[in-house]
Amino acid sequence: MIPIPQYPLYSAAIADLDAVQVNYYLDEENFWALNIEELRRALTEARTHCNPKVLCAINPGNPTGQVQTKQVIEDVIRFAFEEGLFLLADE
Repeated sequence: MIPIPQYPLYSAAIADLDAVQVNYYLDEENFWALNIEELRRALTEARTHCNPKVLCAINPGNPTGQVQTKQVIEDVIRFAFEEGLFLLADE
């Protein structure tokens, strides 16, 4: 699972590994914040055709520059744990 917009390294690595890219969209109207409900939507949709294993969180965001709040970071960690996802944190 990777954020959109994202740094192209992630989509290139996924393609190189012949893996499935699962997009979750950052909230542009909220200064590119990460929304847990969007993560849930993307994961639920993806599970209809694949078995996601990794959640990538980029903070500060690249290319947006958004810095996630402490609460959002804690929520992402909790979400990854609850869903059994490996959390790849690009800090």
